[in-house]
Amino acid sequence: MALTTKNVSRFLVVRTDKIGDVTLTTPAIAALRKHFPEAKIVGLTSPVAAEIYRLNPHLNSHFVLDPAQYSGFLGFWRLVRRLRQEKFQAAVVMQTRMFVAMALLFSGIRFRIGPYSKWWSWFTYNLGRRQNRSAVEMHEADYNIQLLRAFGITVADTFEKTYLQVDEESRREAEKFFAEKGLPKKFKTVAIHPGMAGSALNWPEAHYTALARRLVQRYNVLITGGPGEGALVDRVYQGMARAQNFVPDQPVFTKYVGEKGLAVTIAIFDQCDAVVAPSTGPMHISVALGKKVVTIFPPIKVQSAVRWGPYGIPHGSNLGISPEDRSSVLVPDVNCAEDFRCALSACIYYPCMPRISIDDVETQVLALMEGGSLSMFKSSAMSSYEWDEALTETEEHEE
Repeated sequence: MALTTKNVSRFLVVRTDKIGDVTLTTPAIAALRKHFPEAKIVGLTSPVAAEIYRLNPHLNSHFVLDPAQYSGFLGFWRLVRRLRQEKFQAAVVMQTRMFVAMALLFSGIRFRIGPYSKWWSWFTYNLGRRQNRSAVEMHEADYNIQLLRAFGITVADTFEKTYLQVDEESRREAEKFFAEKGLPKKFKTVAIHPGMAGSALNWPEAHYTALARRLVQRYNVLITGGPGEGALVDRVYQGMARAQNFVPDQPVFTKYVGEKGLAVTIAIFDQCDAVVAPSTGPMHISVALGKKVVTIFPPIKVQSAVRWGPYGIPHGSNLGISPEDRSSVLVPDVNCAEDFRCALSACIYYPCMPRISIDDVETQVLALMEGGSLSMFKSSAMSSYEWDEALTETEEHEE
C-alpha cells in the first residue's frame, strides 16, 4: 500500500556527498513535491553541496551535515535531537554514511527509505529497496526516483529534469564579474571546465587548451575550476595566452576558480551560453540551468554516461541528445571490457580518452551553439597533426 498525504506530511531527503551527486537528487525531490504538494520537505546534505538544496525550488528548507556539529558520540546525539525536533514522518535516503542512517533510526522516524546496499542498511531502513547501482541498469537520478516507489511514484511514470534556481544577489555578482572581465555581450560565451575530482577518466589537459584556442576565435571563453583546481586553470589559461593576441572588438577569454562561492559560481554558469566539461558537478549544474552542454565520458561501465550523463534523456535513448537537443555526450570509440576502473597499460586501447579529438568536441559545440542537429558522436582516432599538437602542448606544460 502506497504512503499518502493522510499518513505522511513531513519528509526528510538525504544525500551527503558531492555537488553533482546532490544535483541528481533534484528530479526525485520534484516528483515527491508533485505527489505531496502541501507537505514539508527538508533536505539534509554536505557542506560542499549546501547551495544546491538552498537553491532548489521544491524544498521548504535544508540543513547541513556539518562535521563541526555532527561527528563523534556527542555529534551523533546532537543530530538525533535535531531530527526529533523536526518531527519527520518519512526519510528518503539517496546516499549517506552509517552515522546518519543510525541517527534516522534512533530519532524515531517512522518510514525510513533507502537503498539496501550496505550491511547496515538492512536494519536502519524499514522500507528500503535493493539496489546495485554498480550494475548501471539506469541513470543515477532514476535510481533515486526508484526509492519513491513506497509513495506510488515510479520511474516509468516520472519524467523530470534537474532543478536549480539563481538568487538575485548572486546574479548581480555574476553580471559584475562578466563586466569587470570585459567579456563583450555581442559574443556568446562558452565555459570550459577542465577539472574533476578524479572519480572518472578525463580528457587530456592539452586538448582542453587547444579547444579553447579554437573556440575563442568565435566566442568568449571562460576557463573555470573549483577549489584546488587553480593551477590547472592557470595552465590552460596561460596555454591560451601564449597563442592569442588581443584584438579590439573580438571575443575575450578569462578565468574563474570558484573564489566567490558556489552560489555565485552557479550564477556565472547561468550567464554562459554553453559549457564543455567532463563528468563533474559543474556539468550537472549547467544541465539544471538549461545550458547547452558538451560532456566527455570514459567507456568504463560504472563511470559511464548511462549512469552519470546529463539527465533529462529518456532511459535507453541516444546518449548524445536530450529531448531539447541541448546536450551531447562524447565517448571514446573502443570496446572497453572494464566495469570499475581503467586497466591502464594492460588495455590495448590505453590511453583511450585522447581518441576523442579536438575536432569532435568543437563540432559538437558549434552544432549546439549554431542550432545544428545533434547525433551521438562516436569519435575516431586523432589525426597525426592533432597528436603532434597535443604532445607539443603537453611537453610545454611539463616544462
